[in-house]
Amino acid sequence: MTLQVYAAQLSLDNDTAVHDLKLYGQLYFNYKNVPVSRSLVNDKEIWHKADAVKQKPKITSYSKLLKLDISNTSSEQTWYISFGYARLPLLRIYEVSTDSVVKVFELQPYHNYFDRKIDDPQLYVPVKLEQNSTKTLLIEYQTFANASANIRLHNYSHYLRTSQQSTMVNGAISGIVFAILLIILVNLFFNPNKTNVFYALWTFTFFMIVVDMAGFTSKYIWPHLGAESSKFSIFLMTTVPILHILFLKSFLQLQRYHKKLNITYKVVLALYTLLIPLSLWLNTVFFNLVLSSLIIPLFLYTVSWSWNQKAPGIRVFSLSLFNHVLFVNIFTIVGASFGNIFPNFAIADYIKVGYLLEVCLFTIALAIQNKSLQNQFVSYLQEQVGSLQENLSEEKLQHVSNINEVKIKEEQLFADLSHELRTPLTVMKIQVESLQHNIVDNVHLSYGKLMNKIDELNGFIDNLMKVTPSGEVYKNPNIKTVNIKGLLSSIKSIHDSSNTLSITTPDVMTYDVREQMRCFDYDQEGFKIVLEECYQNASSHGGAQVAVSVHVDNEKDEVVISIDNSGSTINEKDFNRIFSPLVRLDGSRQNGQSHNGMGLSLCKKIIESSNGQISAANSKLGGLAIHVIFPLKA
Repeated sequence: MTLQVYAAQLSLDNDTAVHDLKLYGQLYFNYKNVPVSRSLVNDKEIWHKADAVKQKPKITSYSKLLKLDISNTSSEQTWYISFGYARLPLLRIYEVSTDSVVKVFELQPYHNYFDRKIDDPQLYVPVKLEQNSTKTLLIEYQTFANASANIRLHNYSHYLRTSQQSTMVNGAISGIVFAILLIILVNLFFNPNKTNVFYALWTFTFFMIVVDMAGFTSKYIWPHLGAESSKFSIFLMTTVPILHILFLKSFLQLQRYHKKLNITYKVVLALYTLLIPLSLWLNTVFFNLVLSSLIIPLFLYTVSWSWNQKAPGIRVFSLSLFNHVLFVNIFTIVGASFGNIFPNFAIADYIKVGYLLEVCLFTIALAIQNKSLQNQFVSYLQEQVGSLQENLSEEKLQHVSNINEVKIKEEQLFADLSHELRTPLTVMKIQVESLQHNIVDNVHLSYGKLMNKIDELNGFIDNLMKVTPSGEVYKNPNIKTVNIKGLLSSIKSIHDSSNTLSITTPDVMTYDVREQMRCFDYDQEGFKIVLEECYQNASSHGGAQVAVSVHVDNEKDEVVISIDNSGSTINEKDFNRIFSPLVRLDGSRQNGQSHNGMGLSLCKKIIESSNGQISAANSKLGGLAIHVIFPLKA
């Protein structure tokens, strides 16, 4: 036997502004989508008290029928029904009499926003109820994923207040999420990596979900689309967990720290991806909800594991993930959609609040992580600068006890070295202090300046090592036997690669065949460096109009290569000094040249490693002449 329980009649008066219709109505789950008829309404076996009925999870969408007896003793004739959603896949309202069932309102999937009776982002339907009369209403509706609806009846003032409040709250939540999205995009611009890319995409998708649930897409973006709006909502709901899991994997670096968990998430990602076309084809997210319910233990394990890690911001991240499990997976999906724990649950509100808290916590976790990485980088730079300064001090103290002559040379050497290092070190120190105190406008640009200065110091130290007596670079040069003809061709090729100077090179045709065949040993690549350094010095000290001339003479048993330029000359007492390391003449320092006094000392090292000689003299062109001498073979 079936015990029938009848709901009490709803009586409208002036004292109560809103009524929960499930407390007064009878409900029937139309799983087979039987057409509404008078016989269906009269079948007492199928109707049960609405607040006591438990729905069953179904793959396909089905209609729910709510039957109400309403008497209106209030002074208002128009009341407003709301469902807690911006739109429904299907909605029909009937007036039931003793001999007929008359449909008074209908919204089908193909209807658009302008088919509504009220211009509001959320769905409100006005119902006419005459004073001192009784009417039986039948409400047939479907919801997305067969979720429960919060069906209420409002008088005009309460409807107006609720509508305005809903629009303001949804607008505020959308604005907050959009502001967070802008912060994430700025962070992505300065720190482009997979984690930030996935987080930006996930936050954007969540922002679109908030806008869609608020009804702003239906009203402001595509008001003429009906069924397409439902497809878009399904696409958002099936895509957001994929981006969420991709962000989790990347932030936690599971590939490195927990490979088994990483493999599990890959399997879940594959399942979610396969469900996207299935959901769009079947027009349901049932299977996504099932998977989101089954994934709860995996998320809880991830929360437990991440909580015990020591990475910066990891515990805030764990709290955000637990918030997701609680609000989205447990409350919304299991509690409201499947478990019937909360039959009058405001699903849309809890999804938006849960996601909002999660995004805020995720953003805080990323900010803590980025700040920690920045502090580590600043500490590393400080250690490197301090170590470099300490090494310089130790080197200077180590040579204090040498003889006077060596002492004078070393003092000069350290003076030059200090001059070369002072400027980049000062720039680095200023940048480090600016980063440490967060007073820079562009962190990315400051890091770039620091890295450029570090590269400049590394290049300087490399060149310094090459010219020291213990330098290993040219102990075993690549010496080959070539003839003068090959030398002339090499000079010509180097000249062709330079397009900034007016260079005159020797012509092969001015040498007879016998002279061209005379051979000598030298390092061809090293000599190229020497020649290019001479060209660069000519350009730096002679200006754009400087002229360079290269002569090759094979007098007696040696070949002499002379590189003359028309630039500025130097005193004869400096001819030997310019080949010493770290020597820059006063003029070059005062005119702001970027040379560090290493070029000619490196040239001397190269030539001497090939058993040659190098010297300087005044040039016939008015500037400086560099003479390179190699012994000829018999």
